[in-house]
Amino acid sequence: MGAVSPPLPFPHLHHQGRDPDHLLRLVDELCASGRSTEAHRRASLLLLSPACRLDARAADAILRRLLLADTPLLTLRLLQLLPTAPSLPNRNRLLAHLCRAGHVLLAHRLLLRMGAAPDAVSYAALLDGYARVPDPRAARRLLDEMPARGVAPTSLARSFLAKALLRARDVNAAMELVDTTLWPSAAAGGDRLGDGGEDQEITNAAFANLVQCLCAEGFFHVVFRVAEEMPQQRCGVGDDFAYAQMIDSLCRAGQHHGASRIVYIMRKRGMRPSDVSYNCIVHGLCTSPKPGACLRAHQLVMEGTSFGYHPREVTYKVLVDELCRENELAKAKDILELMLQPTVQCGQDSSGDVGEETRTRLYNVFLGALGEETRTRIYNVFLGALRVVDNPSEQLGVLVSMLQAGCKPDVITMNTVIHGFCKCGRTQEARRIMDDMLSGKFCAPDVVTFTTLISGYLGAGGHAEALEVLHSLMPRRRCSPTVVTYNCVLKGLFGIGQVDTAIQLLEEMSANKISADSVTHTVVIKGLCDAGLVEKAKEFWDNVVWPSGIHDNYVYSAIFRGLCKQSKLEQACDFMYELVDCGVAPSVVCYNILIDAACRQGSNKLAYQLVKEMKRNGLAPDAVTWRILSKLHHYDKEKQEGNHHRTFDVDRISTEDRVEPLVLTKDMMPLLPSSENFCEEQSRIVCITPLLLDTSYPGVSFLFNIG
Repeated sequence: MGAVSPPLPFPHLHHQGRDPDHLLRLVDELCASGRSTEAHRRASLLLLSPACRLDARAADAILRRLLLADTPLLTLRLLQLLPTAPSLPNRNRLLAHLCRAGHVLLAHRLLLRMGAAPDAVSYAALLDGYARVPDPRAARRLLDEMPARGVAPTSLARSFLAKALLRARDVNAAMELVDTTLWPSAAAGGDRLGDGGEDQEITNAAFANLVQCLCAEGFFHVVFRVAEEMPQQRCGVGDDFAYAQMIDSLCRAGQHHGASRIVYIMRKRGMRPSDVSYNCIVHGLCTSPKPGACLRAHQLVMEGTSFGYHPREVTYKVLVDELCRENELAKAKDILELMLQPTVQCGQDSSGDVGEETRTRLYNVFLGALGEETRTRIYNVFLGALRVVDNPSEQLGVLVSMLQAGCKPDVITMNTVIHGFCKCGRTQEARRIMDDMLSGKFCAPDVVTFTTLISGYLGAGGHAEALEVLHSLMPRRRCSPTVVTYNCVLKGLFGIGQVDTAIQLLEEMSANKISADSVTHTVVIKGLCDAGLVEKAKEFWDNVVWPSGIHDNYVYSAIFRGLCKQSKLEQACDFMYELVDCGVAPSVVCYNILIDAACRQGSNKLAYQLVKEMKRNGLAPDAVTWRILSKLHHYDKEKQEGNHHRTFDVDRISTEDRVEPLVLTKDMMPLLPSSENFCEEQSRIVCITPLLLDTSYPGVSFLFNIG
């Protein structure tokens, strides 16, 4: 049985002639919800109704709303049912939509059958369509027929012909058109304002269209030639506008080095780029994957100080991160010192308006230490970037520099430094910094400080010191641990094999009324399965996790991974089917774990059955799925050739498993991680939205047939 259409939200719409606003609201609601086809269908039914009496204004309003859905073919079909001719702006909008969708011939036919005479906008929309195809001959014929229809060709219209030639890779003809026709026509004719030439806005739009097309098609050398010769000066295009448009178009095309060349041309002419344009170049170089781009960005920042440029804080953060990643610490410190100069206020550059300066002054009056807070924030960004260097001594040196400069570090500063030492296993130095914080030499530690130190102790194998901080130091400082703290401790204890201690800590967590989240459940189930305590994992799922309703794909993947490591693939599949029966939709990652285990055991039939089950549940296999299956065929081929290969038994100790590439290239692209590693990596994320399920379902039996 086909799907039944929902009832009309306004049951009296058949009286549309008396109140057309209801139809407008209906069309708006349907188009906003992505149901454009339904909106056109119902509008056509109402227009065909004998009771429909729409005036020109109402019909035009309906057409304008339907055009917003960007389904031009449906709107063109509906156009024939309108009782009155649509307005010229709506026809122009429909022309533009048809051309953008590639239906240029339909758009041209609509132009020829227009009741009202087309204007320059109509021809511009159609010319843009022929430029997109591209079809320079049709665009030229259309341009030649404009005077016969009473429309004078403008420079914008001619720029679309140049665009068509450029897209057809006929750059010589395009530039000849620009030099002999485009600039002279813009300077001498077209839409005249008094005794002047063409309307300047149209001329600027033509220049912007030309430059954007040159950059999009890769003719950057032509852009540089225009920047040197500036032929558009003949038609009144301002130099500032022209250079800004070149920089913007080059940056959009990913040519940030080329955009910096435009800056040098400007500087040679005694001009300076705007802060927005210059920051766009610097930020683009910071995020560019090209080698040495961040060094070029550093060079531009330092050169920009000569004309008062200071990077925004967002750009500063990205630049410092990239410089530290390239191990260019000296250059990163140069940017830090630049940002700490007094000309930068509240993260804004020196060109801020009076309102910004007034706000800065008011903040300084009422908060007193705003300047210090800003400097501290800038230092914190730099410290965070130094984490990739894996050298906490650098962070400690920045902390000393802060103190020498009279800048008071805050708790974020201290937490970053402590994290750097803990990450390298130097927990004694981290503890000394913590003791200095406790003694009052620095700001007081917070729960993040204690959690970072605990995680560092557990990472170094010192569970006794970690528990001492949790049970003695934190209560003494009246700092209550959070669920994140307990998750870190549980993960560390399971990681070093202290299962009994971890279970006791879980009971303590419940006694302290700290609600567990999905990360807690994931850590516990993974730890129990890794320790071979699958029966305890079953009890924990049945008695704690499922009744709580706090479980998600990270929890499921931990269960599947644990079962597969214990060679219990059949029980894992049964658990998958029961989850689906209870309304749970496991992710593709969960299926990939089972498919990978089936491939390792040589169960070809089961692997493809799981893929079929995945598709039946509305999931599409991803790249990891296909790579796992390709590995299965690789193993089958080795079997047929009689080659010796490793067994498919799951190693209980190994936690790393990567899918072998099907084709080896000399460059050796990085291997995609297997589904097990993907889940293991994702389980580290602390902030996970739990998947709340209906707890009225009976507990899902785990179907563990141990022994």
